[in-house]
Amino acid sequence: MADTQQMPSVKTETTTSPSTPTHSISCQLSNFDDENNSQIDIVNIPDEYGNAFLKFLNFDIAKEETKFNDSVELMLTKLDEFFSLVDMIRSDTSLCLQNTMPDIQMKCKEMDAVFEKIDRLEDFVNIVKESVVTVEEKVNKAESELGAVGGFIKKLSSFISKKPSPALTPSRNKGPEFVPPDIFSTKDYFDHSMETETSIAASVPGPSVMSANPQDSNQESGNSST
Repeated sequence: MADTQQMPSVKTETTTSPSTPTHSISCQLSNFDDENNSQIDIVNIPDEYGNAFLKFLNFDIAKEETKFNDSVELMLTKLDEFFSLVDMIRSDTSLCLQNTMPDIQMKCKEMDAVFEKIDRLEDFVNIVKESVVTVEEKVNKAESELGAVGGFIKKLSSFISKKPSPALTPSRNKGPEFVPPDIFSTKDYFDHSMETETSIAASVPGPSVMSANPQDSNQESGNSST
């Protein structure tokens, strides 16, 4: 019985002993496959990422290039226009500084005299205005006085038909005494030398008159003598 009990144990050992190396081999093979797959994945990762980035970088830049070129050409044309404008301003500035500014300075000096004359003329206008106002007041006063006296005389003449006596006529015809106001004199404000010069120039005959035919003058003198 002891022999029979030991035999199955040997069989079990013989049956179990060959199963262990196959399992280990399969485990090793699976591990090797996993390692190979992981190595293959590691090798393929750069290519995959490279292809993915290539898709992002692979785009058409023709449109952007044309837009950029157009903008550059437009900027160049604007720069040319600006340079031409600067040249024109420079030429105008040089002309203004060399020719126009001296003329303006000379005219400014002349304008000082003109301004002084204008101030004097304004003062003269004010004086004339005051004189006109005083004369108008005198005229209005005289009109009022003469109008009142004339109306009174007309009323009296309507009531009295006979001719007034000569003794009363001077008193009736005698009106208020006129006192002339003090007004300006143009001699005090204007120089008459210019007027005398113009009158002398007008009185002197011109070259056309002086160059007339002397025979005509002789004939006129003969006619006057006859």
